[in-house]
Amino acid sequence: MAIRMIVAMLVGTVLAFGWGAASWTSGLYDFAFRPFPGDTGAAIAAQVASSADRDGAFLYPSPPSAEGMTEQQAQLAQDAFLAEHRKGPLVMAIVRREGIDPMGPTVLAKGFAIEFFCTAMLAAIVGIAAKFGARTPDRLALALLVPLFAVLATHGVLWNFFHLPDSYALALFIDGLVGWTLAAVPCALIIKPTRS
Repeated sequence: MAIRMIVAMLVGTVLAFGWGAASWTSGLYDFAFRPFPGDTGAAIAAQVASSADRDGAFLYPSPPSAEGMTEQQAQLAQDAFLAEHRKGPLVMAIVRREGIDPMGPTVLAKGFAIEFFCTAMLAAIVGIAAKFGARTPDRLALALLVPLFAVLATHGVLWNFFHLPDSYALALFIDGLVGWTLAAVPCALIIKPTRS
């Protein structure tokens, strides 16, 4: 079974990585990411870079810190935050002050390594099922359910609690579901119960 596991991991990783390359160049994300209108993008980036003192994720309005406040002051600050949150706009900015090559070899190598590790976990799940004699339909069911669980547990929860735009969350959901299903199906087909 060990050789089958390694083959499944390699095939699954190549398929998932290939899907990632296709999804980023196919237009899947065109409706999820929109450029700022006109020439405002550069101005906003400059303003954010001058305002943010470090890399990170920034929220507006952000929940207040009650440190050093009386109970009454903390309640007023919380009420003001909730009112601002309900009024909008809500802003989440991911700031990386130094630029990076989006398709640089280091980024691609790390991406492949992450996907290989994740596919190894999928192979382990299928391998455990195979040890208990799971038939091909059962293993294929796992190959569909595990990616669905993963994208709902991550992108679905973030979409709800961080109020992400529907189109953005949908693109992430589709991308993740297709990519990890492509990684899981070879695991389900290649890894089989050991015959006596």
